[in-house]
Amino acid sequence: MMTEAGSLPRPVPGWVYGVSALGIAVGAVSFGVGAASAHPAPAWRALLINFLFWTSVAQGAFMWAVAFQLSRTTWSATVARLGHAMVGFLGVSVLLFAALFPGRSHYLPWVSTGVGDIGIWLNTPFLFLRDGIGLLALFALACVFVRTRLGSDRMVAPREGAVDAAALRRADRRLSTLGVLLALVYTVVATLVALDLVMSLTPGWSSALFGWYYLVGGLYGGMAALIVALVLLRGWLGVTVRTQQFQDMGNLLMAFAMVMTYFFFAQALVIWYENLPQETIFAIPRLRLQPWGTLSWIALGACYLGPFLLLVIREMKENPRTLFGVAALVLLAMWFERYLLVTPSLAPRGEGFPALEPLIGLGFLGLLVITAAPALARAPMFGPLDAQVTRERKEWQ
Repeated sequence: MMTEAGSLPRPVPGWVYGVSALGIAVGAVSFGVGAASAHPAPAWRALLINFLFWTSVAQGAFMWAVAFQLSRTTWSATVARLGHAMVGFLGVSVLLFAALFPGRSHYLPWVSTGVGDIGIWLNTPFLFLRDGIGLLALFALACVFVRTRLGSDRMVAPREGAVDAAALRRADRRLSTLGVLLALVYTVVATLVALDLVMSLTPGWSSALFGWYYLVGGLYGGMAALIVALVLLRGWLGVTVRTQQFQDMGNLLMAFAMVMTYFFFAQALVIWYENLPQETIFAIPRLRLQPWGTLSWIALGACYLGPFLLLVIREMKENPRTLFGVAALVLLAMWFERYLLVTPSLAPRGEGFPALEPLIGLGFLGLLVITAAPALARAPMFGPLDAQVTRERKEWQ
């Protein structure tokens, strides 16, 4: 993606920090009031739902930047920089995960009842240790990746403006190595979180596909978040995005809507034709109990089928406004999907204060904005390494 670099540093409007701080305050107060009430379980459940959603979106957006580096695309420089800006929230997510520990008895049903022989694996000290180490490792590798990537932007001789091509090639190789490691670590971490913090909420349920379903869902939401951010921030970033780039991002979003539909169908098909208790125990509350049955069908249409049908239309992908609308729908629907993964398992009858989850979600959104804005303000949108990749691709063609 050929763009202008824009002025550096870009001043972040003061109202951005003010609104973000307000969102954080609203989320913190909402959680504090709920956790201190006579029935604290809904507050901890809401914290878990938002942790799962916002962490997976930030991880997915960052992994798209890694994927662009590994594939050496020439159109994605600005999109990749938006993904790099998620690294700050990856660090915050480690702290948010630690904050889940005190309320574990309110959302992990097996803490008080026990799980039999699998207690060797499924016990809270080991769960929080392994998931915490995984999240921390992902954050550390992401920091090294971003530092190496931004370091390539400074590989310009101060006088003549020449680029050190050899140093850029070395940086490119390091980034490729780090990218492979990040892909492996992300796969392990996302799978662990899916098994430990979602699947274990329904004791006795097992699914070999669910880890991949959760992992790909993070990438799906991450691409939607990148589209929303690019459309909103392109003026402030000082970049020009061509119609073809919007279409490319729309195609990726449509492709992952298809993949998510496939995973959903593959998992539902196995549950249906096997009809085994360890499979159906998860599906029955979401299909037979209300309001979960109706909400599950709405989520299916809004998450997967609806975006796919909309993005089949080329004009929907080429127009920034319509693409923004579809991406925003995906983000909202994926938050709702995470809600449905958790709530029917813990509160089959819908107990709790309905507005608590979105109010706490405002706090997570404020944390994401307040950590990403300074990174975007300092980062050039197009650097020497991007230029070299573009030259090499033109020469190859």
